[in-house]
Amino acid sequence: MITSTFNHGIEQIDSNEKITDIKLQLTHVNALPSRTEQGIFLIIELGNLVEDVRYSLVSLLGKQIPSYAILHSKGYNISEQVRRSEGTVLIDHLAMELKHFLEQIPLNTKLTYSFQLGFLIHFPIKQNNLYHAEILSWSDRFNCPDLLHRDFIRLFQRSIEHNLENYQINTIICVQESVAALISVAFEYPNTLISLIFKHTFQLSFVENTESLRSKNHHQHAQVRGLYRTILSFNIQNLQSQQARALFQTLLTSVDRYVLQNLSVNYFDVLTCDSCLLEIIRILILELCLHEQFLSYDSWSKSRLNCPGSLCLNFLTYLLQGKYAELQPYLSALGLKGLEKGTLIIIEYICHVIIRRSTQILSCLIVCLSERYNEENITIAIDSYLYRSCPTYQIYMHNEIEHLCKRWITMFHFVNSTNVSYVIIR
Repeated sequence: MITSTFNHGIEQIDSNEKITDIKLQLTHVNALPSRTEQGIFLIIELGNLVEDVRYSLVSLLGKQIPSYAILHSKGYNISEQVRRSEGTVLIDHLAMELKHFLEQIPLNTKLTYSFQLGFLIHFPIKQNNLYHAEILSWSDRFNCPDLLHRDFIRLFQRSIEHNLENYQINTIICVQESVAALISVAFEYPNTLISLIFKHTFQLSFVENTESLRSKNHHQHAQVRGLYRTILSFNIQNLQSQQARALFQTLLTSVDRYVLQNLSVNYFDVLTCDSCLLEIIRILILELCLHEQFLSYDSWSKSRLNCPGSLCLNFLTYLLQGKYAELQPYLSALGLKGLEKGTLIIIEYICHVIIRRSTQILSCLIVCLSERYNEENITIAIDSYLYRSCPTYQIYMHNEIEHLCKRWITMFHFVNSTNVSYVIIR
C-alpha cells in the first residue's frame, strides 16, 4: 500500500479523484538543517497528549553541540470551556497566553520585541505553504468545529496583531509532529531520512529527492523549489475504503474493531499507537474476566478496568520487565489488590502479543521505506511513549528490522524525542 501510494504521487490539491487511501503530501520543508541556523525563536506546541499547549523560547546555536538551548518554557492544560468553544475563543486565548509568557521571561534574558514564531500542531493538517495550516480533525480533548478547514495560522496571526500590540511577531512555519521530529534529529544527524510518530495518531514523514518526483511527473501542477531534497508526509487519516478494509481484515480482531469505532481512529492507528494498544490490552483483560473467570467477579466488576483509558504506560512498562513489586501502586489505583504472580504473568503475555504485532507492522513499514534509499547507514527519528519507556518494545522492533532489512544496510540509528539513541549494527 505504501509503495503504490508513492507510485501514484503527491496529492493534487485541486483534484477530487481518490486514487489511493494514503496520500503523499508536500510539507513545504525543502531542506534539512545545515547547522548554520542561528537566532532566537518562539515555538508554540498545540495538542500534545501530555499537555494542551506549550510555549518555548529557543536559541539556535549553529554548529555548537548541543545545537540549541531552551531559554524559557511553559506548558499547561487549557480549560474545557476554552478548548471546546468557538474558534475565536481558543485563538484569542492562545494569543493572550503568549503575551503573558513573554511578560514572564526573566529581565536578565536579552530580548527584542520582534520574534519569528514556529507552530507545532499535533492534529492532522493540510498545508499550501509553510505558514498555512488547515486543521482537518480534532482530538478527544479539543473540539472547535468552526475552525476546521480554515487557515488556523492566518487567524492566529490576526489575533496576535490585535492582542500583542507591543510585539512584532511573525509566524514563519507550521509543521506536524513527525516533520518536527525529523528536522530536530537532523540537526545532530544529517543522514536522518525517516520519522515515525505513533503516540495517539500515526504520523510518517520522509526525505525524498525532488528530481525523482519530477522524473515520475508526480508534481506537474505545483511549484517545487530546485533543491535536492524535500520532506514529504503520508496522509493516513482517511484510510477507510473497501480496498483498505479488505487488506486489514486479516489483522483486525473484534476487539480491534471495537477500539477502532470507539476512539474514531484509522487502521494504522489501532494497530500501532500507544493509546490504542493500551485500550486493546484493557479490553482483552476484561474479556478474560467476563468469559473465562480470569478474576473474581467482585474484584474486576468494581475496578477501574471498566473505565476507558485506565491503563497507564508505567503499568505496561513494569509488567513487561517483570517488575511486579513496582506494579503495586498502579494495581491499587485500578482497584486490583492481591493479584497472584500467575495472574500477572498471563496479563504480561497478553501485552507481549499485542506489542509484538504492533512492532512487526512498524518494522515492515520502516524496512519498506529504507530500501528506497541507496544508503548504508540510516537515522530514523522515532517516538512513542511505549517505544521510549519500554525496552521490550524496542527489542522486538529492532530484532524484526534486523531480520527484514536488505544486506547493504549496515546500520539503523534510532533517535527519539528525548535524544536517546539506539543503534542496530549488522
